[in-house]
Amino acid sequence: MKLEDLTEISIGILVKRERKETGENRYKLFSLKNYEEKLEFEEIRTEKKLDNSISKEGDLLFRLVYPNKIILVDRTIQGLLIPSQFCIIRTKKIRPIVLKWYLESQKVREELEIKASNSIIKNTKVSSIRKLEIPEIEEEKQKDMEKLIKLWEKEKEIHKKILNDKEKLYNFYLEKMIQKGE
Repeated sequence: MKLEDLTEISIGILVKRERKETGENRYKLFSLKNYEEKLEFEEIRTEKKLDNSISKEGDLLFRLVYPNKIILVDRTIQGLLIPSQFCIIRTKKIRPIVLKWYLESQKVREELEIKASNSIIKNTKVSSIRKLEIPEIEEEKQKDMEKLIKLWEKEKEIHKKILNDKEKLYNFYLEKMIQKGE
């Protein structure tokens, strides 16, 4: 089954074209940098209503420029205006977290890389995303997959925290060793 059969896919807005300093509509603009660094999102003004390019909880944001990145929209980033570097994937017949996992799989990454490798700047075409073959997965199996994916994500967070704590501990002891040597 094609991805376009399971989802609605739209591209974000071209900010340069829509930004108007005197516009009456105000939107917070999603940016990957602000998202990753947990910074405040820039506000822009437009003359048009751009509600169909606003993120909703459960959407997937697919970064079209290499390296591709897929972000599952949660409460913290819902309601943001999505720029044209991303396409918005709204699921209908598949759980968002399962689709995100599948789109991040080695198989799909390799397939998209082959299609994008013909250009200097690796760019994924929305048409390539729409035509991706997605396996049909029963609802019960999707629920089980979702549980497993969430468990794995929680484990990765725990491991990351342990590594950060150990790094602080080792640095503390190394600093103490230097101080004793003075």
